[in-house]
Amino acid sequence: MEQFITKPDITIYHGIRVNKDTKLDYKNDKVEQTVKDLVLKSKTTIKGEDYKSTYNTTIFLKEGDVLVLEDEGRGYIKPVEEMYTIQQAIDELELIK
Repeated sequence: MEQFITKPDITIYHGIRVNKDTKLDYKNDKVEQTVKDLVLKSKTTIKGEDYKSTYNTTIFLKEGDVLVLEDEGRGYIKPVEEMYTIQQAIDELELIK
């Protein structure tokens, strides 16, 4: 019998780790965002051939949360998966080794 794990994901994501002093303003063609006082506010506008929709989203953050930048679409997002620094991932894989 062999032991298996899922293939490690080596995709590198750009982002930030927030704290109570984090302030951020971001804007692209689809989204306007701010982070202040551990609150991420996003206004997303989607335009189609015969429609336009606007969504306002508020996400309450905790110190240490990671926001990943999806520059071409949604701007900064709070990933569902736990994010690791490269060194944390190496340390985790060393334990498995």
